[in-house]
Amino acid sequence: MIKILVVDDQNFTRQALQTILENEPDFQVVEKATSGVEAIKYLEQNRVDITIVDLEMPEMDGLSLTKILSERFPETKAIILSSHDHEDQINSAVEAGARGYLLKNTSAQEIGDTIRAVQRGYFQLGPGLFEKLLSHLIKEKEQAAENLIDLHSKYARSLVELEQKVLAQNEASRKEMYQELELQILNIKQDFRLGLGNFQSQVSQQLQTGIEAASSQINRSAPDMYKVEMQIDHRNLEQQRYINTLFAGNKQALRKLENQIYILRYFVTFLSIIFFIVGVSVLVFN
Repeated sequence: MIKILVVDDQNFTRQALQTILENEPDFQVVEKATSGVEAIKYLEQNRVDITIVDLEMPEMDGLSLTKILSERFPETKAIILSSHDHEDQINSAVEAGARGYLLKNTSAQEIGDTIRAVQRGYFQLGPGLFEKLLSHLIKEKEQAAENLIDLHSKYARSLVELEQKVLAQNEASRKEMYQELELQILNIKQDFRLGLGNFQSQVSQQLQTGIEAASSQINRSAPDMYKVEMQIDHRNLEQQRYINTLFAGNKQALRKLENQIYILRYFVTFLSIIFFIVGVSVLVFN
């Protein structure tokens, strides 16, 4: 025997349900409550298999009562009885813990079949409600798919914009690094030329001083002019060889410096490429 509690604030509905249910040999209407509070008081003292709950009631509506039943009286299965077939109300009833949902114009046969199915552990919707709910779910799924496609498009656009921004920033950083490097190279070249010029000036001054000192000594000692000229030419030749040797060494040093500058440029370019790859990887994987 399935023990049933009817909860409805309208006397006509309570009487109609009692008449329908008592015609079934395996049903027993143990109580008719006019409100949710009254139903809870009865359930605290008695065991009930099925509770038929009106959706719209004063003080405590059917959804609130159903939620309390599922939490405090899990052995009692709630079936919502309503005049509305809106998808949101059906979903709300399911979320509250209802095991069935019927419309008030459902036939006596359908009501009986629903009660028996719920008692066996099934979830049951009234005629036409499952199709209506399924159609609503399909529409929601299609809308969700459209939203997902739109979100993916927005994400792709954002990713492209961000990638372009990163590229622009990397390009600006690379140009700034090259400008700084060019400035440093220019300063090194200027310092080297200035140092080379000072060295040449000092060598020339030393040479001139030596020549003047030799001439003064020649004038004082009045030696053989031929020997003096030979000594001066020999000294000039040695000085010129020394200067040429220094110039050759400076040129080699300058070439070595330029090679190091070229290598530094390639290294900076390589670092720029690495920074770009790392930046794009962080954007993609995060």
